[in-house]
Amino acid sequence: MKSKETKHDTSRPRQLWWVIEPAAKAIAVAERVSWHETHVFASLNSTVSRNGQGGRAGFYAGLDIDFFIRTVNATRHETGLEEIPDAHVRPHMFRKTMSIIASQEPDAEIALGIQLKHATTRALANRTTQQYGRIDSKWAKEFDTQLQTAAAQKLVALLKGRRSGETIAVGPGAARFHDGLDKVNAAIDQSPTLRAQLADDRLEITLLRDEFANLHLGTINHCLWHAPTAQCQNQLPKEQRGKAPLLGACQPSRCRNSVLTLAHERIWRLEEADLVRLLKMRLSKPLREQTLARLAEVRGTTAQFETLKDTV
Repeated sequence: MKSKETKHDTSRPRQLWWVIEPAAKAIAVAERVSWHETHVFASLNSTVSRNGQGGRAGFYAGLDIDFFIRTVNATRHETGLEEIPDAHVRPHMFRKTMSIIASQEPDAEIALGIQLKHATTRALANRTTQQYGRIDSKWAKEFDTQLQTAAAQKLVALLKGRRSGETIAVGPGAARFHDGLDKVNAAIDQSPTLRAQLADDRLEITLLRDEFANLHLGTINHCLWHAPTAQCQNQLPKEQRGKAPLLGACQPSRCRNSVLTLAHERIWRLEEADLVRLLKMRLSKPLREQTLARLAEVRGTTAQFETLKDTV
């Protein structure tokens, strides 16, 4: 394929690109449907402005990411999602992290090779993709540390509530969760030095990070990852079990690793309302029975949130 990659610089020379046949066919279609005279890939609206500088041609991923963040934050009352902090976010920041995480999934090598455009002889592409998706020790340490710190930061408020004697969690793993928070509070109370520094959130974050090193934060629940009691592992072959939680197969109302706080209530209430609306429609008998069973399970969970409100 002969083309020019401008990327905001129209003086770049025209180059030759080796592509696989499906990509060539897709580009041929894009040439026919593109409204632009010189660009194969152009925005649908030629008057879209970037940084207030008039129209643009082509895609600008930064604008799309900014739009996504604004939309998520503006619809939080409907989706139950947490607010995305205001920050400069661009695609290249995700490339390595996405590759390493995706490489752990079945058949990810093929998907990653396509996503990363490693479209060459399959054997060579495999080697390139594997190398790019390999976990780097420095990256892993930094990534794990950041995850633990982020989790600990969100636990600070719960730790303070627990210090006041509140029941701050429900679910199968609530007792273990409370025990962990109580251990941190006990460590602070037993040390005059730590008590003197109690106003410093960084101290609490450090203690919480050490106590909850295996905590995985989630939208519908938190996971106190413990492989022997993790129900999600039942979905995996025996040789793959025990390595990491399979969040897509989580059973938050039944797994002994599952913890729910008031922060999770909104998403459960939204599902309950969706199920009630679904049952008002004409459904097949199997689907109605399945929906009724799920509604009972969800209501069993939402009822537990009422006990949290009584203690707050």
